[in-house]
Amino acid sequence: MTTSRRDALRLTALLPFLPIAAAAQGGSWPDRPVKLVVPWPAGGPTDTYGRALARELSAQFGQPFVVDNRTGATGTIGIQHVARSAPDGYTLLVPNLTAFIGSVVALGDAVQFDPLRDFTPIGIFVESSSILWAHPGLGVSSFEALLARARNSSKPRLAFGTTGSGSVSEQSVEQLARHYRLDLVKVPYRGTAPQVTDLIAGHVQIGSADYPTAGVHYRDGKLRPLLVIGRARLPELPDVPSTAELGLTEPDFTVWNGFFAPVGTPAPIVERLTAGLALAARSEAFRAITDGNGNRAVLQTGAEVTARLERELESRRAFAREIGPVEG
Repeated sequence: MTTSRRDALRLTALLPFLPIAAAAQGGSWPDRPVKLVVPWPAGGPTDTYGRALARELSAQFGQPFVVDNRTGATGTIGIQHVARSAPDGYTLLVPNLTAFIGSVVALGDAVQFDPLRDFTPIGIFVESSSILWAHPGLGVSSFEALLARARNSSKPRLAFGTTGSGSVSEQSVEQLARHYRLDLVKVPYRGTAPQVTDLIAGHVQIGSADYPTAGVHYRDGKLRPLLVIGRARLPELPDVPSTAELGLTEPDFTVWNGFFAPVGTPAPIVERLTAGLALAARSEAFRAITDGNGNRAVLQTGAEVTARLERELESRRAFAREIGPVEG
């Protein structure tokens, strides 16, 4: 093969990566719309945060940041799509704890991505605690009353809604069921919003969701809060105990939402996105969504996020070894 022929073949092989190389050397990124993949349905908490972030980044960078809801398989379909996307800064990910950590532990080899190897962290920007809710028709107004009802063998088994394998809505109730020896029926949903819709309708009797998603229905009398799944009570629900008060502290089921790029994304783009996230976190409009109403605005970036992911993966895997799933 001639030298010119070899050079032509090498150039052809490099063509897909030339735009990325240009971006790495301070190119014009972004010079077209950027896609933010949210691996959950529209209307849920992750979608809400993703759209708020998209508005902030669109204003900062002068290009549209557009939310793309790619749902299914406990959020893993959307995450796998981003993991396989070109690391050019035009396809990014806004996941939550369930899709990024819980699904990896619960689904094992069926998950076609590695949260540590396949992504570059930009940041974690909000935390929240799920709440165990009951339909008013169940006739319970406290966690103790729920335990009494669930243990009453003369009545039908209670059904609880879950947003999929590895989700906080599933594993937190599994933890309670194992700890208190409850016999429950598991009903899976594709996301928090459809689960809450069916809980309000009474198709399932209990389920978990964060306060921003379900709080309005509580205020309307359509749901009753029984337990905060997390470290402490919420200011919005001062009379509702937390799982930590019951002695259930591991794993930490604090739900977070974050921002990630495919591994290999040029450092200058990651740096600009990290700065953009930090600027968004100081915006009053953004903080109105991420702070209060059951949420806590945070800002963790870079190596701090990586260390957190490592801890949570280890904790969830230990939990999975300790207790198995509730039989549906």
